[in-house]
Amino acid sequence: MSRRSNGQGHTYKVGNSYRTVIHCNGHVVTAMAGSAKESRRRAKEKLERIPQGNISSSSLPYSKITLGKFLIDWLENEHQHRIAHSTYKRYRALAIHHIDPIIGQIQIRKVLPTDITLILTQMREQGQSPRSQQQARALLSVALGEAENKGFISNNPVKKVRIPVNRGREIKPLAIEEVKRLLETYKGTYMSARLHIALLAGLRQGESLGLRWQDIDFEKATLEVRNQVQKIDGRLQLTGLKTDRSRRAIALTEGSLESLKQHREILASMKIACGDSWQENDLVLPHIDGTFHPAILDYNAWKRCLRLCGIKQRRLHDARHTAATLMYSQGVGIEVISRALGHSSSAITSKLYVHSAVQPQKVAAQLLGELIES
Repeated sequence: MSRRSNGQGHTYKVGNSYRTVIHCNGHVVTAMAGSAKESRRRAKEKLERIPQGNISSSSLPYSKITLGKFLIDWLENEHQHRIAHSTYKRYRALAIHHIDPIIGQIQIRKVLPTDITLILTQMREQGQSPRSQQQARALLSVALGEAENKGFISNNPVKKVRIPVNRGREIKPLAIEEVKRLLETYKGTYMSARLHIALLAGLRQGESLGLRWQDIDFEKATLEVRNQVQKIDGRLQLTGLKTDRSRRAIALTEGSLESLKQHREILASMKIACGDSWQENDLVLPHIDGTFHPAILDYNAWKRCLRLCGIKQRRLHDARHTAATLMYSQGVGIEVISRALGHSSSAITSKLYVHSAVQPQKVAAQLLGELIES
């Protein structure tokens, strides 16, 4: 349908639905519905709810807000409260250092897919990783999607920009022999429980350091991931998890359960040695005085364990990859592994966290062979 005059708008088909876009006095209102008539009705209702009388002549119309102003305001006042603090800091850095300097002065309604592509191209030329480029695109996608929902723009230009391809280095999880060597070497020490939590339960570092005794049910042999430790304004704090799927229950192996029981006795000795300086926080993996254990010290301990066991150095996060791969090699389904790791979807688990696990494929080949030969 052709575009109409100011305040009338236009309606067009999108798949099996209809979208109406109305431009009126600097505002843009959009609405979707199953029919053109219902789409126009919803758009007009949205337009009527805009408090026109409260906007002074000196106010900046929504349609003329620059991308930079909208992005920072939205990030600070709305999105910050929905995401982890570390994610917020990362997004803010991307907005200030990579997005705003390039296209921040463009009016939000005039941002084109080519503008988004320009940001990603310049980030690549500056040596920014594909992962950073993906995050910048993701930030703009969510922000401009919100702008579209609010009627500030008619379409989200990020939808027409391809996701940068991440051709990172191959991740090599620990072999089962290496896992056994680590667990046997550090059995009965403080690091035993830490290694079990990383290599078999697959917790993220922040989740491990934020684990509390109240999260462990020894009778049911389960561990519930509820919180994580993050550094906020220079201080380590216990915070909520990034997504609802991140909060999860994990079944523990008998070995992990026994390691945690011994670990509780080790902590009791630590408390006695620390005396009045001990600060009780109910943490499973506390620092020597009961406070939150610094991530760098935790990482250094992990590297020391690998070195003393003659195992090639890897990231601590690779222990999480190891847990996923070990589960998959024993025939555990991707969806179960995804829930154990707290992923938002099983596609992430399959693509990023399962490596070189041929055992399930061997079982499948054997079953196919038996089917053909029967």
